[in-house]
Amino acid sequence: MTETKPAPRTRARSLKTWSAFGELGRRPTEYEILTHNLNHTTGAVPLEMGPEVHGNVWLREHRDSMKLTAADWDAFRDPDALTYGSYVSGQDDQETYVEGLLEQFDRERYDESLTPPALDLLAGVFTPSRYLAHGLQMLSAYLQQLAVSSYVGNCAAFQTADQLRRVQLTAYRTTQLRLTHSDRSFGSGERDTWENGPDWQPIRRGIESALVEFDWDRALVVTNLVVKPVADLLLLSQLGQQAAAAGAQLDALILDNLWRDARRSQRWTSALVTFLDEADTANRPALQGYLDEFAPLGNAMIQAGGRLLATPDGRSAAQISAETQAAWAALLGQVGLTVGSE
Repeated sequence: MTETKPAPRTRARSLKTWSAFGELGRRPTEYEILTHNLNHTTGAVPLEMGPEVHGNVWLREHRDSMKLTAADWDAFRDPDALTYGSYVSGQDDQETYVEGLLEQFDRERYDESLTPPALDLLAGVFTPSRYLAHGLQMLSAYLQQLAVSSYVGNCAAFQTADQLRRVQLTAYRTTQLRLTHSDRSFGSGERDTWENGPDWQPIRRGIESALVEFDWDRALVVTNLVVKPVADLLLLSQLGQQAAAAGAQLDALILDNLWRDARRSQRWTSALVTFLDEADTANRPALQGYLDEFAPLGNAMIQAGGRLLATPDGRSAAQISAETQAAWAALLGQVGLTVGSE
């Protein structure tokens, strides 16, 4: 009698906890584990309410119907791979550095030594920029709120936090200057300067025009490809150089530190444009079309910003505008987009 041997058992391989990534072929990074598929506002009915509830209608009209498309939005990656933990840790280091600067310069009675031209620059440009930073904060928050993917949304959330940091530091310096120079309008004249200063108006118009762009793809372009990079080039990079030339060294160092945040925004924005270009060939013409539409806002900001920042001891309005225009064109050129000058 022949003994029948049982067939060998095949053991099904159980799914790992990171199976949501599909066939990734590797263990996901900490950044991916903490970021992947966290957006709860996607699907046929994004919010857990009726389809005609205002929130669902808004998402359907202003995000889900946009021109930009990608088969898998969760395939995008932040080039800095930021998580909440790494962001907080990095910014804590930056705040420690800035606090050290503030304490050192305060001990040296720095504000008392500022010259009239330096005070004019700080009162006319630096302290009113708090309103600009707050506008950029709101714009960044909107990008986060409507982002399709948590990978994109997190980048916008950290950008929003960067702008809040900028608001706080600008307000702190405004208070310091007010306490030392009570004869000037520090802490009381910034709103009037923002609302009525002639060379601030094209910059203010850029912010306010962006605030009423509700379609997410249009909001992305006007915010992160036009208004924010131009404003950062002018009111962080160029202003920092002008402040240094005027002898306002502390403020130049603070602006240089804030410029680090702006550079990170530029990196993730460039990475997203590249991702979209690779995801669908129709995305580039859409992006360029929006850019062509909004470019006049940026060009007007650059020309006004040159006049706003020009100082006797620094560079001229024409030099500032030309450098800013070239830098903006270079940022866009890195991802194959173009902008014409006026």
